[in-house]
Amino acid sequence: MAETGDMIEAARTLMKSEPELSELIAEVEGVEVTMAEKGFGTRVELRAADGSGLLQEDLEAVLDQLAEPQRRPFS
Repeated sequence: MAETGDMIEAARTLMKSEPELSELIAEVEGVEVTMAEKGFGTRVELRAADGSGLLQEDLEAVLDQLAEPQRRPFS
């Protein structure tokens, strides 16, 4: 994604490992992702071009989905 132009952004520290998040984020299209370990979690920053059709709320919703537990080993 080009670094010029207006971008919308959302960021959050999630309590998941970077490899686990990488698998989940691979399904998201049209979003630039930056991850870095931070404390006990991973700081995830999502960016999308202003004209991508995505809104700030869409990026926040993606972060909400990433924060949800994905597997329940004994259910």
